[in-house]
Amino acid sequence: MNLFHKIKLKNEYTKYAVILIFTYIIKVMYFNFSTGMPLDKFEYCIVTVSVLILLLTLLYKVRKGYIGVNIFITIIMFGDLLYYRYFNDFLSVKLMNQATFVGSVTSIVLSIVKVTDVLLFVDIIAFIMITKSKGTLQLFNHKLSFILTIIILPTIILSISFTSVWTGIKKYEFFNYHVYDLISLDPENNEMTDEIRNQLVDDMELAQRKSTNGDYFGIAKNKKNVIVVQIESLQNAMINAFYNGQEITPNINKIINQDSIYFSNYYQMIGKGNTSDAEFTSLNSLYAITSGNTYNVYEKNKFYGLPWIMRDHGYTASSYHGYEASFWNRVNIYPQIGFEDSHFDTDYIMGEKIGFGLDDHDFFDQTVPMIKAKEGKNFNFLVTLSSHKPFELPEDKQWIVLDEEDENFFGHYIQSIHYMDDAFGKFIEDLKEEGIYDDSIIVFYGDHYGIGMEDDLALERMENFLGEPYTYEEMFNVPLVIHIPNSGFKETKAITGGQIDLMPTLMNILGIQNDTLTFGRDLLNSESGFVASQTFMEKGSFIDDEKVFQIARDGVFENSYAYDRDTHEPINIELCRAGYEKAIKAVNLSKKVTETDSVLDLVNELRRKNNLHQMN
Repeated sequence: MNLFHKIKLKNEYTKYAVILIFTYIIKVMYFNFSTGMPLDKFEYCIVTVSVLILLLTLLYKVRKGYIGVNIFITIIMFGDLLYYRYFNDFLSVKLMNQATFVGSVTSIVLSIVKVTDVLLFVDIIAFIMITKSKGTLQLFNHKLSFILTIIILPTIILSISFTSVWTGIKKYEFFNYHVYDLISLDPENNEMTDEIRNQLVDDMELAQRKSTNGDYFGIAKNKKNVIVVQIESLQNAMINAFYNGQEITPNINKIINQDSIYFSNYYQMIGKGNTSDAEFTSLNSLYAITSGNTYNVYEKNKFYGLPWIMRDHGYTASSYHGYEASFWNRVNIYPQIGFEDSHFDTDYIMGEKIGFGLDDHDFFDQTVPMIKAKEGKNFNFLVTLSSHKPFELPEDKQWIVLDEEDENFFGHYIQSIHYMDDAFGKFIEDLKEEGIYDDSIIVFYGDHYGIGMEDDLALERMENFLGEPYTYEEMFNVPLVIHIPNSGFKETKAITGGQIDLMPTLMNILGIQNDTLTFGRDLLNSESGFVASQTFMEKGSFIDDEKVFQIARDGVFENSYAYDRDTHEPINIELCRAGYEKAIKAVNLSKKVTETDSVLDLVNELRRKNNLHQMN
C-alpha cells in the first residue's frame, strides 16, 4: 500500500469518525432537549458524548459488539425519553417490574412517541451504513485508543461529584443517573429508630385527640353503605365547566349542588404507580413510593387503612374493577390492605370494551346488584375505566360537538369525561331504584390528571379552554365530593387537600375515632391545608392555601421557583423553606414506615398506651 493510499484511507477514516461523533452530538442533544431537563448545564451533553466516544474507542474492532451495546443503551435512552414525557422523570431499575404492564398500555405509549425520536438511533444507523460498505471500521489505532481513553475517563469520573455544579449531572446526565440508580439498589434500612417511633406515636395521639367531637363528626355514621368511587383521569377543571355551551359533567354538577361537600382544591398525590398509587394513598393515608409502584414492592406489608378499619367497625370490605386482577398486582395487594371480597373482569360480563377496559355503563350496571346483594353494613370501593388514556370512544358515544381544532387528544378527553359522567349519573339513579341510595354515603374523586404536559397540542388547547396558563397545580387538581343523601349539605371547601387526607376526613364523617397512623389530615377540622408532591413536581415541592413551591430539577433549594396561587406572581422562595422542609420530612417518614412495615406495630403501640391511660 503506497503512502498516498494510506493517507487517503486515514483521512477517510477520520471523516467517518467525525461523522459518528457528530451523530452522537445530535443524539444526545435531542435526548436532552426532548426531556426538558435544565439545559443551562451543557456539561450533561459533554459527559454523555464522551462516554459514547469512549465506547466506540474501546470497541472499535468489534462491530457486532459495539452495535449490540449501543442498541441496548439507546433502548434505555428511548425508554427514559418516553417515561420522562409521561412522568417528568427517568426510568429506574426499580421500576422494571412495571415492564409487564407495557402490553396493556400500548396505545398510551404509542400516543407519546414522536417521528423525530428516530434521531436517538441516528448514530447506530450511520455506523451500520459506514461499516456495511467499508467492513471493519478501524477508526482508531491502539495508541490513539489509549490516549482518548485516559483523556475521557477522568472527565467521566470527575462528573461524579457532590458539588452544586455537578448535582444536576449526577441526577440528569444519562449515564451518571443510571450508575447512581444501580448503586442505590442497596438493601433498605429495615430498622425503625426509637426517636422516629416515638415521634410517630405522638403524632397519632395528637390526631386522635383532634378527631374527638370535631365538626361533622358522625354525620353519616348510621349509613349502611359506604361507596367510594375512584374515577379515572377526572380533573377538577371539568367540574361545572362548559364547552361551547355544552355542560361537560351535568350529573356530577347536580350531585355537588345537593347534599354534598365539595373540595375544590384537592390534589392527586401519585408516585410512579398512577391509578394504583391514588388507591393506595387514598385508602391508607400514606405516601406512595417513587422507586417502583407500592402495590408491587410492598405486597407483603401489613397495612391498616380504610378497608381494615371499616371491617373492625362492622362493615364488609369489597372492591370492584372491570379489569385484570393481575394489573398493578391488585390480586395480591387487595387482601393485604383489607379487602375480603374483590371483583375483577372475570366477575363481569365483558361487553363493549372502551379504551382500557370494561365500559363504565356496563361496570356500574353490573356492580349495583353486587352491592345490593351484600348483607349488613358494607364498604365498597369502585375503580372506573372508560375515561382512561388515550380517550378513544366509539363515534356513537361522542356526544360533545367539538370545534375542528379540538378534534385531538384534548377534545377526546372532554368526550371521555362527558361519557363517564353519563354512566355515573345512571349509577346514582340505579342506586335509587334498588333502594340503596338513601342508606348510603357516596364519595368520589379523580385518581389523577387527564391532560399532561407531554402533548403540546393538547396543552395548547387546554390553556385555550381555561383561558390561562396550564400549570402543574392545575394539572394535579382533581375533585373530591362527599355526597350524603338527605343531609341538606351544599358546601364547597376551599382548603387545600390531597388524596392522603381522604381517610381521616371520611373517618370523621363516619364517626370513627382516628386511632391509626395517618399522614393526612381531616380536612373538615383543619385550619389550613398542605399537599406535598413527589412526582412531576419532585420531593420537597408543595402546595398550600397561599402558594405553590416547585423544587428545582437539580434539587438545589436556591434554584427553585414559587408563586402566589391567586396572582400567579413569583414570590421569594425563602417564604417556602419551612414548607419545603415539612414536605421532605413527611415523605421520608412515610417511606420509613412503609420500608419497615411498621403500620400495625405503631397502631398497636398507640392502643397499648391508650389502655394504660384508661387503667390509670
